[in-house]
Amino acid sequence: MRTPPAAEKEVVATLMFSAAGVVGLLLAPWDSPALAPTALFYTVLVINTFFSIRFFAHLPPTKRDETRIDGILTILYLALALTIGRAVPFMGIATVLFLAAVAKYALLLRLIEYPRTLHRKMAIDSLGALLCLAALVGAWAGFAIESAWALAVVFAAANVFLLLVRPMYRVLDS
Repeated sequence: MRTPPAAEKEVVATLMFSAAGVVGLLLAPWDSPALAPTALFYTVLVINTFFSIRFFAHLPPTKRDETRIDGILTILYLALALTIGRAVPFMGIATVLFLAAVAKYALLLRLIEYPRTLHRKMAIDSLGALLCLAALVGAWAGFAIESAWALAVVFAAANVFLLLVRPMYRVLDS
């Protein structure tokens, strides 16, 4: 199986993660009050991922091996999709997903000559991990639905800000 060129990676990933989200939604407990906020979070995450892959795939060097970490991230995305509607496992996997993303960009520091850009992305993903962890703690404390909604709304608002107002996917180094 050939690896898609950089220009196709974001489309392939978005379609695959979207399909996984649909499957996760179909398998989700329809009476779960966590269904809407977890589905919203997942949808926003997939939209963000499209732009992330598109941006980072084109930074030189474009020929680099990220197969292992991308494989781990893919498994985490698929697991996240399969927990839509289940607040605690969803938040737990989302936390691990963001931590794995931080690891991915830390590994890229050795390969890409844009340390400020990578450090900013790592800081943003670290905040994502903290947000998911805070929601997970809130869920464990007995506020699963409130935590799920807070997670979804804060994450969606942050993505509006970081995609439209102060874009995170831009080169900071010169």
